[in-house]
Amino acid sequence: MLITRIKVSNFYGIKDPVEAIFIEGGEKEKVGYVNKGKERVSLISGFYGSNASGKSTVFNAIDTITRVMVSRQQDFVNGIKQNIVFALPNYSASMQSKPIVMEIDFIIDEDKYHYSFSIVSEGSEISQEVLYKNNKQVFTRKNDIIFFEAGIKKKIDAILKENITAPKNSSFLSVLLDDSSDISVFSNLREIIGVSNLNKIKTDFCFITDKRSVQNGQNNMSGLLNFALRYINGDKNTKDQLNIINPITKYFEPSFEQFIIEGDQKTFRFDAKYSDFYKLIPVMELSAGTRELVSYIGDIIRILKNGGVVIYDETSKYYHPDMEIAILNLFKDKDINQHNAQLFFSSHNHETFDLLQNNQAYILEKKNTCITISKVSDYDVRERDNVKRVYRLGSLGGVPDTIDFNRIINNLL
Repeated sequence: MLITRIKVSNFYGIKDPVEAIFIEGGEKEKVGYVNKGKERVSLISGFYGSNASGKSTVFNAIDTITRVMVSRQQDFVNGIKQNIVFALPNYSASMQSKPIVMEIDFIIDEDKYHYSFSIVSEGSEISQEVLYKNNKQVFTRKNDIIFFEAGIKKKIDAILKENITAPKNSSFLSVLLDDSSDISVFSNLREIIGVSNLNKIKTDFCFITDKRSVQNGQNNMSGLLNFALRYINGDKNTKDQLNIINPITKYFEPSFEQFIIEGDQKTFRFDAKYSDFYKLIPVMELSAGTRELVSYIGDIIRILKNGGVVIYDETSKYYHPDMEIAILNLFKDKDINQHNAQLFFSSHNHETFDLLQNNQAYILEKKNTCITISKVSDYDVRERDNVKRVYRLGSLGGVPDTIDFNRIINNLL
């Protein structure tokens, strides 16, 4: 899967529509891109800005879009009524009665898709939804009524004698892709509609973001615990990942030998064995950088091996700058990234500008509580210019006012 465009409005700190495009024209091959016809799709995109500028919000938007696409919501879980909220709108007074609108363009195999939807009722109901495949509309939704393209409708009418409706608290696409949903029992409906390969979205993403950390306990502390639980439960992918994590951790710490995971769901151990230590070390006592590596490198390798999308918020949080660049550079190395895995990252490390073309670097700012986004290529900056210096001088925006910060602290003192 490759994402080629996103567009979002009325979503958290995003008020007016914000759009990011990850393709450019041209058939000539370039490092960091993959050719698709007469266009190039970026395999690495960097997002920059001061704290609270909206970098995480953009990644949260991608997360929300993919969850709406593939995760069918249930009104009742174990008999308990659930309050379903897809996303929070922008709280500006002028946006109170407006819907959250989200769009994504992407490629799976050689097929191009456009998917968009609107969310109303304080972020809890899908009101509109549309899916295009190769510039041809597959279906559209208005409230809970589904309308199909004429050719598809004719085929569906042959096996279904009644109109199809969608639940308010789920996207119709997620219902289609849910193997347990009622609609999927009808004969080859997904094949008729042409969305069978969209099931790849469920496995082709790796989110390493603060939002996921809060929602799913996937920060680099609890992420380790989740990894251990999956291992104990016999998850094959986790066992395979441990065979990858061991040698990579040894690179970080030469005396490291292996991780040991034993026990059951109630009580278990997750320790690190070192050749020069007289006892095992609990993983929680490892350095923050090592914990970050152990928590996520297995999923990153999985995406590099099979193809897909990595969303990595604040890669500069724990790694040495050279190590951060080495990890990001994996996605530009054609010998390693043979399946065109795609990376979206945010960083406060200016050195990472060197990895990117000007068309791959995005600057975010928050102006009057409204997030804006632009590319370095939108400014009068040449590819050979020192973008790091231009950015730090404030010419591109997206940098904090540290002089004003010093003044505030001085007044407080």
